[in-house]
Parts: sequence; C-alpha cells; structure tokens
Amino acid sequence: MARSGLYRVFMRLALVVGVWASVIGLTASVAVARPEPVPVPDDDRSGVSRYFSGPQGLAIPTAPCDPAGPSATDGIMAGQLNPQLDAKMAGYLTAYKMSCARMVTQAVKDRGLNPRAAAIAIATIIVETSMNNYSQAVDHTSIGLFQQQDWWGSREQRLNPAYATNAFLDDMERRYPGGSWNNAPIGEVCWRVQQPREDLRHLYGIEAGDATLIANALWSGTSTGPKHPYASGRVVSGRSADGRLEAFAAGADGVYHAWQTAANGAWSPWRPAGGPRNAQLAVASNADGRLELFALSDSTFDHMWQTGPSGGWSAWENFGTGGHRLAAGHNADGRIEVFASNADGVFHRWQTAPSGGWSGWEGTQGGPADARLAMENAPDGRLEVFALSDSTFEHLYQTRVNGGWSAWENFGTGGRTVATGHNQDGRLEVFASNADGVFHRWQTGPASWSAWTGTGGIPDAELATSRSVDGRVEVFAINATTASHAWQTRPNAEFSQWETFGGGGTSIGTGRNADGRVEVFGTSRAGVYHRWQTGFATWSEWAWLNDSGPSMPQGVVAGPSTAKGLVGGSARR
Repeated sequence: MARSGLYRVFMRLALVVGVWASVIGLTASVAVARPEPVPVPDDDRSGVSRYFSGPQGLAIPTAPCDPAGPSATDGIMAGQLNPQLDAKMAGYLTAYKMSCARMVTQAVKDRGLNPRAAAIAIATIIVETSMNNYSQAVDHTSIGLFQQQDWWGSREQRLNPAYATNAFLDDMERRYPGGSWNNAPIGEVCWRVQQPREDLRHLYGIEAGDATLIANALWSGTSTGPKHPYASGRVVSGRSADGRLEAFAAGADGVYHAWQTAANGAWSPWRPAGGPRNAQLAVASNADGRLELFALSDSTFDHMWQTGPSGGWSAWENFGTGGHRLAAGHNADGRIEVFASNADGVFHRWQTAPSGGWSGWEGTQGGPADARLAMENAPDGRLEVFALSDSTFEHLYQTRVNGGWSAWENFGTGGRTVATGHNQDGRLEVFASNADGVFHRWQTGPASWSAWTGTGGIPDAELATSRSVDGRVEVFAINATTASHAWQTRPNAEFSQWETFGGGGTSIGTGRNADGRVEVFGTSRAGVYHRWQTGFATWSEWAWLNDSGPSMPQGVVAGPSTAKGLVGGSARR
C-alpha cells in the first residue's frame, strides 16, 4: 500500500478514535475498499481489516453478536481454546468473540453447509475484525464482523451476524459453484470473496488452522439444530441446560444420581433416587431443556424428569411394562422418541408435541427379540435405530424427517453390544463387538453404508462413543479384564490403533462437558469411576466419581469382574 494511502486511513482512524496512539505501530491494512458504483467489481470489496492492529482491535464501538449476550459456555470455550491457537487470536479469545463466532457458525449450520464453511467464515472475521462486530465505520462504509460496505445490505443487516454470514456465503457459492469451495484452500476462498490487494491475500491462510479449530469446537458444542442422542446403558450421562453433567447409575437397589456442582466442575456425592432395580437407563433432553430419564427393568418401565431446566426431579412415573433394552433420541422437531425391546421384538413410544405428552406403545413390525438398541440422528435429522441380538443385526430408519418408519432391514450378523456416533460431517458410524473384537460400519452417503470392517480391539466388550471438540469420533471398550480406547486420527477419517485405557469392569458410558471435553464413566463391582480429558488430547487417571456410588456387578451385562476395577490406564495419548 502506498504511504499516502496509509496516511488517509490513519487520519480517518484518528478522527474516529480520537487519539493518535491507537494507530501507532500499524503497518498495513488488509482490505481498504475504494468507493465503487453498483454493481460491485471483483476487487477491494471488504472494509478496513484490524489484522495489524492486534487481536484486541481498536477502540471502535461494537454491537452484540447474540442479542442475549455471551453465554457462560462462550467464556468456558474461549478459555479452553486460547492455549491451542497459534496465530493472531492466541490468548485473545473472549466470551464476546466466541459469541460472535458461535452466531456465524450457527448461520452456516442453519444454511445446511458443513464445518469447513464455518471455518472459512471465521478465518475471514479473524482477519477483518479480530472477531468484533464493529458498529461504526472506519473505512468508507465498512461495518460488522466481515467489514461489509453498504452495497452488502443496510446497516442493521450488516450488523446482524446471520445476515452478514449468509451474504458472505452467497458470494462464496457464486464464486465456487457446486460446492467447489470444499476443495479450495480456506485462505484462498476468503480472499476471493473479500478481494483485498493481491499482496495481502496470504493473511487469511495464516488464520485457517485456528479458524478450523474454533469452528469444529462450536460445531460439536452448538446446542441448537438436530440433537444427537445420549447413549443408553447401566451408566448414562446427560447435560443440563446450564452445562452441568448429570450422571445416573443402575444399582441392585435402584437408580443412583450424581451431578456436577458447576459446569465442567466437581461432582456431588451419589444419591439414591429410587426407581427400578438392575435397570437399563436412557436419558434425553426435552425441547425446553429439561432432562428426562428412562429406566427399564425386566418387570417395569418407569421415567422421571426435571421439573424445570437445570432444576430438580419429579417422582417416578410408570412408562410401560418390563423389557430387555432401550434407547431414547430426538426427532428433528425436538420430540423425544423411545424404543424398547423384549422377547416379542422392538416397540416405540413418542412425544406427541415437543416437551409434551406421549403416544401409546406401538410395535415396529418386528425387530430382533431381546435386542441391544442404539439410536442416532442422520445428517438430515431423521432418526435411525440399530438392533443387535445374539444372532442378527437389523436396522430401522425414518423415511422422512419427523415421519414414519421403514421396514426392518438386515445390517449384519449377531454380536454382543452396539454403539453409534456421528462424524464431523454428520455421517453415522456404528460399532459392534463380538468374541473376535470390535467392528464398525459407516455411512458412505446419505443412504449408503460401507461393509463391516474389523478394528481389532478387545473381545466381548461393552462399547461407548463420544466426539472430541475437534470433531473426531472416540470409541471406548471394556470387558472383564481391560478397558481400551481408539480414536479418529483426524475428523471423518480412519481410526488409531487401540490403546489400553484401564483395567476391567462391567459397563462404560460417556458424557461431554460444557467446554467439549469428554468424560468417561466406568463401572465395576466396587462402584463407579470416571476419567476425563484434561485438555483435548490428554486424560486424567481413573478416580471415584466423588464417592464409589452403587456396586455394579456384571449381572446381565458381562462375565465375572475383579473388584480391583478400573486402574492402571494410560493418562496421556
């Protein structure tokens, strides 16, 4: 940029900010737009970038990104991500900046695009404004997160993160038709849309890595949009509306309950909660944020629910007769749907309105008898159900979003247990164990599946899955002698080799803290243990979950276990 150009920009900055100190040390501006007639040519389309002013930005007024303001989770996530960033924003993320990135990410998700599109948009706002929604123009008419000039929309529109993001994405898709932006470097896509000077195009690429990390964290942590079910089993966990995990374990004398006393924090002591003995458990979240717990024994099916978001719990209420296993998930419109198996096949019951009443039980036209069940949401929001018995594996799915169900179709041979998860791009992953180890099968497209592939792993294992904050699926397995762990080496990709995760036990479950860190729950005859990520790739040792909680013998789940429980696992990977 010519010295005279810098002088004009600096003078304008000084008039707005009121002090020359605010511009000392600036060396260049990424995208100084020149006044142009409409239609806008493909150069110098963006406004003044704050790239060289430091990640705090100049003393320019900002508008809220979320009308409700930054959330507690925004602050938590900013604190967790700061040490992982390598470029401009390292150490400078705040709750406000995370709220801006969250609103951008949600706009991308609502548009039906993928996390890479969110990373492209976030890299742009890092370069242009250090993730500040500037409400006062500095260079010509540029305002907002993307520094969009007045030909992008009205002042109110450009200060609205959803509108501004969609305007950016409209231009991106015009320049890269047919989704070809997926195959172009992130920095190049940003530059083509923003159109600063040629010698400044590299700046967006510098931020691509950090933008991807932020986008992935928000994508997996965003609470709106289609929800993904919590896994069922003898130990389960769900997250209250305020971010605290709540855990439930099925004892011989009823259900036990423990909860985090603060989001991402310590745990309460275990408390007997009554309910069925030796139950199988499932937890789901109502559309209004209230958790609901389902407990199925061989003689009864009961449920209880939070009386308010993050609040206390109701008394138990009958939900049906006894059965074998259960699973609970969410329709795309927020209505909970519950499936249960018995000797006659698989049955289901669903909410007739979000957070509302329930239908009666209905059959599913078959399904394996006494099947172990797992549920997941397909990328478009349709529920899919997987039912594994000793002799067969079958699959059921909604034929449309919130709609009816297909006939059962064969999905494989019999096995011990089943667990499901979803890739960062939404495609489902299904894991099953038998005497030969752990196998998996994954969606290759919206309605197509890979063949079964062996992963090695321990035999006859109980399974659980979760996702790291960067979008990688993680798989946990436990049998009577050992616990083991494998993970995707990158999002949507192949898995690592199995690694020892501890000693033997009886069942395993997972939860995700408000900041995205995975928490793993393991049970044995001695009680309930947990292990948690201390970063996003490091782990604590096994420890009691406050106290030992209920004894959890193998019983209906597995063979004999030592009382030694879950000890001796690797704390790092």
